[in-house]
Amino acid sequence: MLKGVENTYEKIVYGAVNKSVLERVPLNVSRILDVGCGDGSFGFAIKLRQAAYIHGLTYSREEADRAKTRLDNVSILDLNDLIQDNCNFTTEYFDCIVCSHILEHLNWPKQILSGLKNYLADDGVLIVALPNVLAWRQRILFLIGYFRYTSGGIMDETHFRFFDFQSAINLVRDSGFVKIEACGQGVFPFSKYVPWIGKLLDRIAVSLFPGLFSTQFVIVGKK
Repeated sequence: MLKGVENTYEKIVYGAVNKSVLERVPLNVSRILDVGCGDGSFGFAIKLRQAAYIHGLTYSREEADRAKTRLDNVSILDLNDLIQDNCNFTTEYFDCIVCSHILEHLNWPKQILSGLKNYLADDGVLIVALPNVLAWRQRILFLIGYFRYTSGGIMDETHFRFFDFQSAINLVRDSGFVKIEACGQGVFPFSKYVPWIGKLLDRIAVSLFPGLFSTQFVIVGKK
């Protein structure tokens, strides 16, 4: 998730394609809202795959300037303001709303998801991706009494909220959505050293214990 992060003179521009989220964007949707669009890399990957109108949201003018060259429309907005009743950044409705590694950066993610529901078509789909604060490496650090913010990753210093598997699911449900899929993405410890069965170990471990071996959770919901 951290690939594509550029830090220049204290200005951070995010540009990454979350493949697990991309795979879950339905091929038949034509109007997509990318919340926290970064430089537009994710939306552009969708447009390369299918015909779609994509509206991006970002708080950063630097990100918006780049995203405008790739997306159909970009709004500059402090996403925390989405909880305000008078925050109507568009009159559009969308078939798909994507919140990939953005909700953990916000003050009130549940209220913001609830507000975004107003922009989702009745048969639309919501896709959320969140980092797992209890991934096995991080658990070990917590166990030995090590709690430190970092410049990226699970303990990114810009994260205001933290989630495990169940609280990630609850976030979507409590925001007024029905969960239709929830899964983890990650690896089994040291599986890369057993190439013949490593990927199989990854799939089994993450499927049986998503809260332990996942680095991120992906939840798909509908109204």
